[in-house]
Amino acid sequence: MEDKILKEAYKLRFEYYNLYEMKQNRWHDKYKNHKLYETVKQSFEYDYKQIGQMMPKLIEEYRLSQ
Repeated sequence: MEDKILKEAYKLRFEYYNLYEMKQNRWHDKYKNHKLYETVKQSFEYDYKQIGQMMPKLIEEYRLSQ
């Protein structure tokens, strides 16, 4: 279950930067009601070099807030 949530968060982040480039507002509209929206949005504060370390921590914070 833990890996599934982490993979989903990475997928959403990947979509934001790769599929929705120059159309970020569409991404926000599509995912604003997604359970990981706020967590993935927080991950934008970190660049691609840091995200491997930070995303698991953000997911842990998400789980604690549930």
